[in-house]
Amino acid sequence: MRNNLTGDDRVLLDRYIESVLLRFNDNRYNLGEATQELAEAFVRVAAGEPDWLGHMRGVVEAGDDA
Repeated sequence: MRNNLTGDDRVLLDRYIESVLLRFNDNRYNLGEATQELAEAFVRVAAGEPDWLGHMRGVVEAGDDA
């Protein structure tokens, strides 16, 4: 399965990565947690899960609650 990220999806991907890295930088995620979160996103995409964008959106929208 091939996934194309364009427009809003690409913006969401960027915000997702930034969210994980900022949480790591702020010590809300340790290195293992940040790595696990990023890997989870790749696994969802590779597995062809239909709601992989929803997962990323959830992480971004959790904001300071994460």
